[in-house]
Amino acid sequence: YFRWWFKKTRIEKKSAFIDLLCAVPLQQIYGCPLGGIGGGTITRGWRGEFCRWQLNPGLYSYETVIANQFTVCLRCKGQTIYQQVLSVEKPSTLQGWNWGYCGHYGFYHALYPRAWLVYELPGQNVVLTCRQVSPVIPHDYKDSSLPVGVFIWEVENGRDEDVEVSIMFSLQNGMGTKEDRSGGHWNEPFTLQKDGERVAGVLLHHCPAVNPFTLAISAREKAGTGVTHVTAFNPAGLGREVWQDLLQDGRLDSPTGKSSLTEKGEVTAAAVCASCRVPAHGHKTLEMALAWDMPCVHFGSKEKLHLRRYTRFFGSEGNAAPALSHYALTHYEEWERNIEAWQNPILENSQLPSWYKSALFNELYFMTDGGTIWMEVPPDCCAEDLQGPAGAGLSHLLPVLREYGRFAYLEGQEYRMYNTYDVHFYASFALVMLWPKLQISLQYDI
Repeated sequence: YFRWWFKKTRIEKKSAFIDLLCAVPLQQIYGCPLGGIGGGTITRGWRGEFCRWQLNPGLYSYETVIANQFTVCLRCKGQTIYQQVLSVEKPSTLQGWNWGYCGHYGFYHALYPRAWLVYELPGQNVVLTCRQVSPVIPHDYKDSSLPVGVFIWEVENGRDEDVEVSIMFSLQNGMGTKEDRSGGHWNEPFTLQKDGERVAGVLLHHCPAVNPFTLAISAREKAGTGVTHVTAFNPAGLGREVWQDLLQDGRLDSPTGKSSLTEKGEVTAAAVCASCRVPAHGHKTLEMALAWDMPCVHFGSKEKLHLRRYTRFFGSEGNAAPALSHYALTHYEEWERNIEAWQNPILENSQLPSWYKSALFNELYFMTDGGTIWMEVPPDCCAEDLQGPAGAGLSHLLPVLREYGRFAYLEGQEYRMYNTYDVHFYASFALVMLWPKLQISLQYDI
């Protein structure tokens, strides 16, 4: 094994699919991942940090990216009275920001595919609840494939006076790896108005040689909600200009146009801010989204280009992030209704123990976060192209495959082998019960 490991990792410079010598250390920091099935995932920890990235199929980056944060700004009578990064971290970068939120005032709950982070703002008589929603919906083969997550911020004002509340969502261009500094990355603002709904935000174009992608942060513009942004700032610096910009008036002011390309060794980030006025003893909602668009993927050998499932609905040109953001922000309420209709009969059944309910739903995270890949079948292929001579005997199933695509997931996040059948045997009930057409697709491949 050691000889094989040395050849693979040191000579071929590849990752070992089972690495017994460099195991990933267990960190009990992970929470509910964002994203649907087969388009990659971004995991938020239970302290609100963005800490695990699985955008390239089957490969994980265990990096907590410090710049990826939510920040709150409260204003009364034209004055900023409170501004805080909603994180317990005290990092060495972005020291111009106010870090060190007291964890005693924060609470986390998860019921996959949703999670809740509750922040009681000390001394302010204001409570923020961030509800995180991903489109993981049984028997839905469209929305369940989308690489998006929505953050719904419920603001409760317990004060005797109106308060202006701004939530700033900042994001680094990349996944916190050395590739972020490879140069050639850039950001640009966008707005998309469709069917009377308007969404605004920033696109972060990440341009490596293999599997380029675009991240999008956005917020929904509606009556009483203003959306502002900063197109680019340096997440490796002090961050004072962004902090002071928000502190001044609870808004962000950015020069117009695209940012310039990053130089080698340079990182860039962007931020979007949603603001509203909350009446005394009142309640308001701000809606924000994170989307990522990596439509065409190569596996390690780079022999074949694959298109992800969601490209059937949003195209494979790499320009789908605005449309994905708009779709997520205008459809999440429907997703939640469907999720509740699916989960409530089990959650409300008093005869089932709570550990069983938790296992049934929360362990389902592996459906999206198990290196999962859901690919389109090329329209011009035949059964023999997919499976060789043996495929001809199953050609009657090809229309099913064309309609629902090909599905694969890993044995484990550190055992990078797809669709190992003994392990799938135990997990297959989840597919049979919730997405039976994906089980048929996997079975066809076997």
